[in-house]
Amino acid sequence: MKRRIVHGLGVLMLAMASTAAAEPPSRPAPPPAIASANTPSPFASLSPGNRRIAVALFESQRPTAQHAQSMTLERIAEEKRSGKTWNEVFQAMKSQGLIQAETLAQVLGRHDRARYNRS
Repeated sequence: MKRRIVHGLGVLMLAMASTAAAEPPSRPAPPPAIASANTPSPFASLSPGNRRIAVALFESQRPTAQHAQSMTLERIAEEKRSGKTWNEVFQAMKSQGLIQAETLAQVLGRHDRARYNRS
């Protein structure tokens, strides 16, 4: 008797599983989202500490060459997100003549002093 009940339950469960798998979804799938609509800007996706460094680099730019063009905050953030260290970003900006400071620490120190003196 037990065997018959267990067998009947097994058949019933198998039938339910096969019909559930064959049914179409009740709602249509939403259209794929556009990647750029939800993707935050490179600068906005940085941590607060990294944003501070990016702003310090951005504000310390003083292009010396006539053809040198300042980097935007977004471009600086893209450089960081591409895998470069902040020192590599600083060195690249310095080699382009965008920054005259000797070290990244000088850039950050000057930025912090200017920020706190304004307050």
